[in-house]
Amino acid sequence: AEIGTRFALLKASVNGVAGAASAAGGGYLTDRLSRSEPRMAQWIPAAGSLLAVPFWIGTLSATSLEWSLAALFTEYLVAECWFGPTISSLQRAAPAGSQGLAQGVFNTLTLAGNLAPAFVGFLLTYKGFELPTALAYTVPVLYVAAAAAFFVAGEQLKMQMADEVTLGIEDD
Repeated sequence: AEIGTRFALLKASVNGVAGAASAAGGGYLTDRLSRSEPRMAQWIPAAGSLLAVPFWIGTLSATSLEWSLAALFTEYLVAECWFGPTISSLQRAAPAGSQGLAQGVFNTLTLAGNLAPAFVGFLLTYKGFELPTALAYTVPVLYVAAAAAFFVAGEQLKMQMADEVTLGIEDD
């Protein structure tokens, strides 16, 4: 019972403290850096996703609970920086009359993304994977895929901005 209580408190600290700090930090960095480079709203989450991979692997391969949670804390600290930049980008990109719908679709897709644990459960139950192996492959692959999606979004923004300059469209 002692390890369960201790683990629960430490894990809650990881999720709450590191996740909140990352979300706020990602938003802050984006606000500051996107003034000179608007694609920072996509590049910061892309970088966070890529930086999370080695810390995730460290979480799984640590030799003690403390080291595992320290790696997980750092993983959350870099990985959760996507939230603020993504929401602000979504609101900027959506037309004024569609921002509520865009936010609703985003929330629905985020909920769909929470099906990843069910996919891991499927791999464990029906495909014979061991949990550490399944997590060692699925989470890094999803982080790299997220980084690629953020990078592509940044490149789309660059092309959109170039088109607006060519067409003489001013940002309000």
